[in-house]
Amino acid sequence: MGWLILILGILLLSALAGLVLLNRQRHQLEEAVWEAQRARRELEAERDRLTAWLEGLRPGGAEALLLLDRDQRILWANRPAMDQLNARPGRALLEAVPSPELEGLLEASGIAEIRWKDRWWLATSWMWPGGYGLALTDITRQREAERARRELTANVAHELRTPLTTIRLLLDELKPADPLPAPWERLIQELDRLIQLVSTLLDLARLEAGEWPLAYEALEIRPWVQSWIERFAPLWQAKGLTVHLDLPEGLQAWADPEWAGRALGNLLDNAIKFTPSGGEVRVRAWSEGEWVAIEVADTGPGIPPEDLPRIFERFYRGDRHRGSGGSGLGLAIARHAVEAHGGRIQAFSEPGRGARFVFTLPAA
Repeated sequence: MGWLILILGILLLSALAGLVLLNRQRHQLEEAVWEAQRARRELEAERDRLTAWLEGLRPGGAEALLLLDRDQRILWANRPAMDQLNARPGRALLEAVPSPELEGLLEASGIAEIRWKDRWWLATSWMWPGGYGLALTDITRQREAERARRELTANVAHELRTPLTTIRLLLDELKPADPLPAPWERLIQELDRLIQLVSTLLDLARLEAGEWPLAYEALEIRPWVQSWIERFAPLWQAKGLTVHLDLPEGLQAWADPEWAGRALGNLLDNAIKFTPSGGEVRVRAWSEGEWVAIEVADTGPGIPPEDLPRIFERFYRGDRHRGSGGSGLGLAIARHAVEAHGGRIQAFSEPGRGARFVFTLPAA
């Protein structure tokens, strides 16, 4: 009898222990379910915030916005992306927008202009933990307006060049005997400046429109830069400037010497112009993988921060250029000449500490 009571007691205790264990497991399961529900609510809230943020980017910004997984399948797309590109969740991006340029942009993460279905798009891609983000803005109207502006500039410059050249020839025939009166000499100088400006506008319009084929060759950087320094020698020597060169032997770029020279020449001209007497101009070059980088730096007054974003615009003349007598086209020409080679040009400056311009050309 005693053994039976003992056995029943052990069984009862085991049952109670099992109940306690089951109760504990139930509590743990309830906590896990609650934690999962909380995580799901946070995830949904984060998704809603992300969606609202992406949708909020549209006014004045990107039109079509997409999130892609690592296989470039569409996870989420806003209404413009679905309406304009038929980019619906679940589809592969290249099924909706079959553009090899777009695929390359995703892998590189950056900004590029692409053409698809007779329209131009400004595409921006970025990485996120789940894959890729993509923003597309239709810039067809801007491109058409830019083309119309280029054509107008080229037409006006073309119409002006012939009469200006004729007037210049007539002035040569009618000019009085030496010494020329000061007003007459000033008239000839200003007319020559206007003719040069018109020619520059024509060249720039042709380069922008891709109508000026570049004559590429393996360009030896060191002697090429030195030839430009010698060309400007009368200017920098007259101001007592010191020119420092740091140019490696054997460094070559694959470039058109004339148009690359226009970029370098305009940067050197500016550096000499804005460096006070006794100052320094520095030119150096180095290799950057598939590119050759060239830097022109001066010890002038520098460029105000508010001017830096706009100095490569045509005809823009900030405080640094006012009163210099320039046309406001030099840096615009430098930018287009560099970009025609596929390179890029940047300006760096702190007021009072000079300015640095760095541009790249393809390596030979």
